[in-house]
Amino acid sequence: MHIKMKLGKSISELIIVLFIVGCGAPKVVTSYKDNAEAAVTQGNYVRAVEAWKQYFNQHAVEEIDGTVYAKAAQDAFLSGDSGLAKKWFDQARYKNFSSQEMYATLANIYHSENNLSKELSALEYCVENYANIPGEVYSRLFDIYVEIKMNEKALSVWPKMPQTSQETAKQLKKYFQLNKEMENTLVCDSVSLLLLKKDLQNIDALEWNAQKYYDKAEKHYEEQMKIYNENKTTQQYRILLKQLDLVTADFKKALPFFEKLWEINPDKKYAGYLANIYTRFGNNEKADYYKAFLETK
Repeated sequence: MHIKMKLGKSISELIIVLFIVGCGAPKVVTSYKDNAEAAVTQGNYVRAVEAWKQYFNQHAVEEIDGTVYAKAAQDAFLSGDSGLAKKWFDQARYKNFSSQEMYATLANIYHSENNLSKELSALEYCVENYANIPGEVYSRLFDIYVEIKMNEKALSVWPKMPQTSQETAKQLKKYFQLNKEMENTLVCDSVSLLLLKKDLQNIDALEWNAQKYYDKAEKHYEEQMKIYNENKTTQQYRILLKQLDLVTADFKKALPFFEKLWEINPDKKYAGYLANIYTRFGNNEKADYYKAFLETK
């Protein structure tokens, strides 16, 4: 009898202990959101995306904040799943969420898809709505504006581009052509020389300078000869000689540009200019050399 009572008491005490422990222990609930964030800290974006999927399946859309969708979308992009990133970014926007990072990422996605119009919209949204825009955004906007012939806008973003980008031969060439189309002569004069420092064989910059000095010299020559022919006096002849020295100086400036162009491509159009320059110099031998190319088929 004593043994039974003792055994019954022990069982009762055990049940009470288990009850107390059971009531006091926290429930273990899997937090997929925490799993996603933990995976991101480890640099495992694929695992993070899987956790986000489970999290979204666990909750109704109405319960999820736009910031969460945006975070998940960013992780999806970093995992290489651009399609899923766009889907979750759309959900974030539906929830009235927006951020510079979101639109910059969307621009990257659209760029990879060759969707120029949507990429442009995303980039323009960034610069219109946020401060401290990275210079690379303006560089990309410049490229797009040049490509779609929005010249005024391209010129407007050029000063906002990083100097390292402005100084590349690729961008200088675009900027030169842009100003040439806009007939910004003085800008072309300076940019063409910068371009030649980066690319000594740039045809456009060489032709610009060659033509500039040649036209100036030829125009000056014809004007002074006309003045002299209308008034052939000793005094006017002295004036003519001084003016012809200036003409010669400009032809000498044009010459190395044409010679470089000839070296790159011995084309007839360059031969004509070179023949005329050497004729003005009184060097008939070299003038005849280039004239010979004008007679060939």
